[in-house]
Amino acid sequence: MRNAMKRSIISTVILMIGISCFSFGQKEFMTVNGKKIEVFTAGLENIQKNKPVIVFENGMATKLDKWKPIIEEVSKTSTVFSYNRPRIGESENDSLPPTTKHIVENLRKMLLEKGLKPPYLLVGHSFGGAYIRSYASYYPDEIAGLIFVDPVDFTKKKGDGDLPYLEIGLTQHQIDSMFAKPYKDFVENLYADMPNFYVEEVKILRQLTKTEFKECDSIPLPDVPVHFIKAGGYPKNPEKRETLYDKVKMFRIDNNLKMKRWIALLDPLQYGKFFYCSNSGHYMQEDEPETLIASIKLALNDYEKIQKEKK
Repeated sequence: MRNAMKRSIISTVILMIGISCFSFGQKEFMTVNGKKIEVFTAGLENIQKNKPVIVFENGMATKLDKWKPIIEEVSKTSTVFSYNRPRIGESENDSLPPTTKHIVENLRKMLLEKGLKPPYLLVGHSFGGAYIRSYASYYPDEIAGLIFVDPVDFTKKKGDGDLPYLEIGLTQHQIDSMFAKPYKDFVENLYADMPNFYVEEVKILRQLTKTEFKECDSIPLPDVPVHFIKAGGYPKNPEKRETLYDKVKMFRIDNNLKMKRWIALLDPLQYGKFFYCSNSGHYMQEDEPETLIASIKLALNDYEKIQKEKK
């Protein structure tokens, strides 16, 4: 069963790599810390002072190609920057752990070198949500808006991981048994079968989870347009291993707990919005590109309102 699970995960990672097929914009390489980074820009003709640059941060081990339909549309009226983190796509391995600080500094350095000055509307998918949340903590004055696309749950604190299992009816003893040493050993052994670009980001995610994502939310969210877009579709190819609980019911419970925490983050904001897509899978860029495009346009409109209110 473990070997079958490994093969399934490896196949998923390979599918995530994708093939570059952009027919617009400009692909190039920038040098950061002596290593080349693959970047893609579009809509450079739309650069204006104080007009937000739309910046995309990919999900875990995922290439920028996933954003193609969104970039193609929003770059008609805005400047767009996307890239592949070190080790991913054609970006070179910089041999450094992809911590939030490292990735944020890399990204900021590239944006400024490219002449793309703040403010930035940051759009992050999955694990990319942790990176853009961190950017907003390190450089809050540079943020025009944040769009979290089915993000990793950076609101998760100690004990929150047990809540869905308790709600579904498991005892604390059963929960502890599931995550005992044999499971941890299995995760460590799994690393040996994974591509390096995937393993390094998984390790950072595990570190962030242990520290309750303190690197990500060291300060409150800035009062700018902030959107959460949640995928509600149950995975079409779920893991087949047997469990002590109903997996679909667990998926719903876990989603509901996440959404409750995310909405609590939006409540204090003037322009916070939440989108729930009941039939979309995790890769919402492919399943619901229109929703992401609408979210970006709404965030830009609300940012304009904020600027007018300040005047």
